[in-house]
Amino acid sequence: MNPRLDAPPIAPDWRTPRRLQSALLTTAGLGALLFLAGIMLQPERAWGGYLMGFVYFVSLALAGPLFLSIVYLSGATWAKPLLRIPEAMGAALPVALVLGLGLIIGTHELYEWSHAQAVESDALLAHKVPYLNVGAFSIRMVIYFLVWIWIGRKLASLSRQACSGPEGRRRSIAVSAAFMAALSVTLSLASVDWVQSLDPHWFSTMFALRILSGIGCAGMALCTLVLTTLRRRGTMRAVVTEDRMDDMGKILLALSLFWAYIWYCEYMIIWYTDIPEETGYYLLRRQGDWGTLLPVNLIVNFAVPFLAMMLRPWRRSSIILTRVAALMLVGRALDLFVMIAPPILGSEVRLGLWELGPLAGALALFGWILLRALGRSPLVGGEAPAAS
Repeated sequence: MNPRLDAPPIAPDWRTPRRLQSALLTTAGLGALLFLAGIMLQPERAWGGYLMGFVYFVSLALAGPLFLSIVYLSGATWAKPLLRIPEAMGAALPVALVLGLGLIIGTHELYEWSHAQAVESDALLAHKVPYLNVGAFSIRMVIYFLVWIWIGRKLASLSRQACSGPEGRRRSIAVSAAFMAALSVTLSLASVDWVQSLDPHWFSTMFALRILSGIGCAGMALCTLVLTTLRRRGTMRAVVTEDRMDDMGKILLALSLFWAYIWYCEYMIIWYTDIPEETGYYLLRRQGDWGTLLPVNLIVNFAVPFLAMMLRPWRRSSIILTRVAALMLVGRALDLFVMIAPPILGSEVRLGLWELGPLAGALALFGWILLRALGRSPLVGGEAPAAS
């Protein structure tokens, strides 16, 4: 048994302050109003903001069952105080499905392949019609979410039951392995459907890993931010020790390195092969102001978290860990903006209410769901299964 689990167990009932709930709901409502105004005034930009908010929302929701799976498969007993947070994150997946159904309405504003005239005049798009069409796009989206919700709920149920003993460990490992296998296929296809197909002539076999690395960074950053905030409020001070904060800092360090490694590998492979169908993606993102955002994206998502979390005293500091986690969440939004906005906006960088409104509204809605779910059960989860 890990000696760091010897801290006295604390299972307080915690309720989100009403003022914070009201602020989150108000922000979500304002984001929805801005989106509705945008689809009448600047529909392409508004739908681009909606897509960014949707992908960010799904990333955070998927990070919940993903982390639970990793905990059970690795036998990470140190992660006991983290369990309730991934459970609460996964509770947002049904709402993500509803948002995804809304995205179907905007396919004609976002995706070139959804226009029959564009397909008829383009041999490559015509070749991709059996896969890239609105009907198949919609069916696949529903399938993705049904699989994620079904297995995610089983994982959360096992976590809440704090399964122990050989039989409990076997069940949790089996469900976790099934989720990881399903996620590898569904997330690969979803990343193509929702983001990569914005550039229908571009392709990359590493793009799904870029999405996965972003999910890991944003999800762990959110878990860290919630835990350090609760620790400062005194709710989990006896459980979230400096040793545990050090562990979380190390994971943030590793995930930022993984994100940078995938980003560099994709960029380098495309650069040295120099195939026109691949290089166009980065040529657009190196023009004008996009060329400025590219290094900023690397600094925010990799350089600052990597350098900050290299220092042990900083990893054990609640204030610094909170700031790094918050920066990584901002970095995830920037990364999505660089991936999604160029095909919609062209060579000119425009970031205004039509992009920020739907994004802020989606994140506020996720925050409201997360905090409500956290308030329904004790904050300290059951014992994670020990490694066999």
